[in-house]
Amino acid sequence: MFLTYLTLISAISISIIAAGYSIYGLAALFSGAAVAIIIMGAVLEIGKLVMASWLYNNWNSPLLPKSIKYYLTSAVVVLVFITSVGIFGFLSKAHLDQVVPGNTNVLQIQILDEQIEQRQKTINRSQNQLTRMDDLVETQSEETSFFTSSSQRAISERKQQKEERLALENTITESLDKINTLSDKRAGIQTEQLKLEADLGPIKYVAEFIYGDTAEDHFDEAVRWIIIILIFVFDPVAVLMLVSANISLREARMGKVKPSSASEEIGKFTANEEVARILAKQKKIWKKERDYQNLVAELTDEELSKLSPDEIRLKLSQIYEWNDKDDDRYKGNI
Repeated sequence: MFLTYLTLISAISISIIAAGYSIYGLAALFSGAAVAIIIMGAVLEIGKLVMASWLYNNWNSPLLPKSIKYYLTSAVVVLVFITSVGIFGFLSKAHLDQVVPGNTNVLQIQILDEQIEQRQKTINRSQNQLTRMDDLVETQSEETSFFTSSSQRAISERKQQKEERLALENTITESLDKINTLSDKRAGIQTEQLKLEADLGPIKYVAEFIYGDTAEDHFDEAVRWIIIILIFVFDPVAVLMLVSANISLREARMGKVKPSSASEEIGKFTANEEVARILAKQKKIWKKERDYQNLVAELTDEELSKLSPDEIRLKLSQIYEWNDKDDDRYKGNI
């Protein structure tokens, strides 16, 4: 009995968790009406479990039409599929929430690398300009003139370059500071990216196990297969475990039935059989009445004048009696 209740509790627990994941996934899929989706999903999940239990306990009931029985069965199957779709959406969103930040980090790192490269080019240009200015000063210092000495020409040239040199040096300093800031920011993003890659490590191992050397091109596909495997053993297991718990409960209930109660159970089955027999008889009467009306409608006025309604009914009754006897003999031979 403990195993029976454990099975029932497990089935309900799995159903509740599956319903929660499914409702969350469906709400993410139809985010424009999230509240309505949550209400609808909760009601359908409860109805699915109730339908599964009710169908098992009333499957052989003679009062249950086949159309309703098969419709409810198909409805349970469709609801299981809908729950699985919701779980697929939930797990897919969880995977994307894990992967998208990594892609964003890669893009940010590329942008920072480009900015650092641009700053480095600015520094190189400034340094080249300073080198050319130094070369010009050296050239001026080597030239001699009758009116001015070489040192005076060099000093004069350097004074003319003072403002430009100062601007170039400031540009180099600002660029170096910016490079340091960008490098620190890049290091932080790179650290975060390494953590995300570590979290994706199990997925990489699974992808490598399935696809081998080409695993890097099939990460998403590997995750998709894992999700499909999970949804095929999630909600279907919950519904089947619920049916199994109903079977165990019925067996336990039948095992505790006393002799007097057993006769009552037999009486219930006999009553059900009697109801089924009466329904079958009533259907046969309705069929005879319908055949009589169809036959009368097909007769011409001349034929109706020769035959009375009582004679027509008598002939039809004889035909039905012959058919019933033939059916009985056929069943006896079988």
